[in-house]
Amino acid sequence: MAAEYANSNVFERTYDTPVKTYTKSQTKTHVVSLTKLEKLVYLILVALIALVSSYMLSLKYDAYDMNSKIATTQSEIIHQQGVNGELKSEAMKQSSYERIYSKAQGYGLSLKNDNVKVVQKDGSN
Repeated sequence: MAAEYANSNVFERTYDTPVKTYTKSQTKTHVVSLTKLEKLVYLILVALIALVSSYMLSLKYDAYDMNSKIATTQSEIIHQQGVNGELKSEAMKQSSYERIYSKAQGYGLSLKNDNVKVVQKDGSN
């Protein structure tokens, strides 16, 4: 009987299963209503911020547009200075003494030293 008593404890053993308890936490919400004056103030502030930001963006765009126009004008000036330099060198070639002398001989003119006057560009003789 002693053996039956020892074995009976093995079969009668109960297993404890943990009981899961769920606690529901509820947060209390407190709704604050805004007065009509507060709503109006907030609406005016939002509109003011929108207007100021659009004005700032338009100023940025105008500055960008002006800078691009300045860059275009400067490149045109540089190109025109190059053209002016080429025309000046061409004018120097055309007004050289040898070219004028050859053209004069082509028209049948001759050089007489007492009739030659030296003309300078600054207006002095």
